Amino acid sequence: MVKVTPTNEAIRQLQGLHLYHSGRSNCSARVRLLLEEKQLAWTSHHLDLLNKENISEDYFGINPKGLVPALVHQGASIIESNDILVYLEETFPEPGFRGVPEAEQAEIDNWLRKSGDLHIPAIKTFQYYKLNAALLKKSEDEEALFWKLQKDPDLRAFHGKHSGGKTFSDDDAAVAIGLLNDVFEEMERALNGQDWLVGNVYTLADISWGPTITTLLSGGFDFAPFPNTERWYALICQRPQFDLAVLQWRRQQNWEQRVAENKGHA
Repeated sequence: MVKVTPTNEAIRQLQGLHLYHSGRSNCSARVRLLLEEKQLAWTSHHLDLLNKENISEDYFGINPKGLVPALVHQGASIIESNDILVYLEETFPEPGFRGVPEAEQAEIDNWLRKSGDLHIPAIKTFQYYKLNAALLKKSEDEEALFWKLQKDPDLRAFHGKHSGGKTFSDDDAAVAIGLLNDVFEEMERALNGQDWLVGNVYTLADISWGPTITTLLSGGFDFAPFPNTERWYALICQRPQFDLAVLQWRRQQNWEQRVAENKGHA
């Protein structure tokens, strides 16, 4: 679990759960979803990614990768979304979302690992390709500050592919789609004859992956070959917590409308 100490003393002194997040981020959404499922009180610190509000020395002092989300609790910042899920489950165990036999616990961890491992090479790459990364072009000042602050080699490599208005290639997208198809074929098998990913129980695995489907659908990913996954996602969408934590936040941010408006100026 990745924990860091925020550089700002005032942040370290915050009381309660403080989530730094974005309305359209699937990684943020999975954390909001678990917070709502557990009915935990939390303080929202929303960052507008289209306006590059995450590119600041203050925020990199909370999350050295400059990504959302980051959860600040008891003087520390947990900065990987699936680590945050595990942290919340361990710190606030009731109601619990690992309610499967011990032999199946590793399956939950496997689905959490997969969603984390695929975020940059598959999910993020696909979305940037479909969005047209030129729309996310940074100003010269933002570009300079980003490269000064960003030390993570994987993120430097990823953002290097679209810095200066460059976009991801068809080959990049093909690799991403291949990785996604592989994981959804595995998901199809896991959901054959059951409603939920592990042990037919709603767990952290479902909470981690549900918002990812929302994000990929917004980019036009084709789920027609994966009927079990479509059925499973429809069940998740029926949960009031999912509407509150995922769908309402996306609607409030008017992301699709703002992207469409930016396309007219790109």
